[in-house]
Amino acid sequence: MALEDLAAVVAGKPDGILLPKCVPEDLSTLDHYLAAFEAASAMPLGTIRVIAIATETPAAMFALGGYAGASPRLEGITWGAEDLAACLGGNNRRIDGVYDDVYRLARSLCILGAATAGVMPIDTIYTDFKDETGLAAECAAAKRSGFTAKMAIHPAQIPVINHAFSASEEELAWARKVVAIFAENPNAGTIALDGKMVDKPHLSLARRLLGIGSE
Repeated sequence: MALEDLAAVVAGKPDGILLPKCVPEDLSTLDHYLAAFEAASAMPLGTIRVIAIATETPAAMFALGGYAGASPRLEGITWGAEDLAACLGGNNRRIDGVYDDVYRLARSLCILGAATAGVMPIDTIYTDFKDETGLAAECAAAKRSGFTAKMAIHPAQIPVINHAFSASEEELAWARKVVAIFAENPNAGTIALDGKMVDKPHLSLARRLLGIGSE
């Protein structure tokens, strides 16, 4: 029912579409559909962005490396543990509450797939929307792993998620120092800063924290 859904919503000029249970070929198909609907609605081509939920079926797990070049609309890739568990007929968490191996693999492949495609890696939902402590802990773990955002299942989760993924003043200060020292030494590959060595990957991280993109 994708065409009927898109016909109903594109006229409202949405910022983006969430594409579930997908593989890269589905993203390419959606891109073509959206281009036609944008043209019919007199919208600039590519206005509507897409976030792909890319781990919800067993087949999708084998396609995480294929999103690069599938569509310039792709804004981020996220993963899902609930639908994958339904497909596999099991629980996604162990008795101790930790994700089981298959779902930790999905999480890891999501980060790698997003990095390969050059888009945001977005962590999956935290289902207990009343447990702010658990949500904050999962957000912190996701941020440490490299995720830059997290899906929400309830509006009450948004303040916790926004706080967790916002750069701290300490992080911003570090980022400004990194950008400044590389600007002063544009040909350097590695530079000492505050007693530690920083290199071009640190510069990329710093620029991302400051929201100034890559060079």
